[in-house]
Amino acid sequence: MLILAALITAVFPVVVTVSACYDLLTMQIPNRFPVSLAIAFLALALLSGLPLPTIGIHFLAGLAVLIGTFVLFAFGFLGGGDAKLASAIALWLGAEQALPFLVLTALFGGALSLAVLAFRAIPLPGFLLGWPPALRLHEKGAGVPYGVALAAAALVVFPDTPGFLALAKI
Repeated sequence: MLILAALITAVFPVVVTVSACYDLLTMQIPNRFPVSLAIAFLALALLSGLPLPTIGIHFLAGLAVLIGTFVLFAFGFLGGGDAKLASAIALWLGAEQALPFLVLTALFGGALSLAVLAFRAIPLPGFLLGWPPALRLHEKGAGVPYGVALAAAALVVFPDTPGFLALAKI
């Protein structure tokens, strides 16, 4: 049982990291990533015997982040995939870690945006001219792969979650 819980827990950093890489390369986050996170969380919560009220609080944290990020999406500040990924991450982190996650996301997102703007301000190096992800990232006026900031913040905060700490003690 413990090995299965550890394997399911490992889904979080793997899927979050793959999502960030996919976003960086394609400027998209497919639904399969946040859906995988949600299913893995539910499986882990049920397997570990997490009390129903605690599961509910995690779902409320995910829902609150989903509502907030979809407002940002509606105003064009965030992509839809980013909004769904952020809410799936908040589902895992719960209410206690949602605020640190959002603050770190904003900080990392600001740094990422500055780095992308700096990258766009210089001529694209010749060896990157034929690579579509570099061309897409270098395009003036294009978006920023915010999934990278979401993943960075999630991976910083995740080790402080009660579920991870409980697993680490065993």
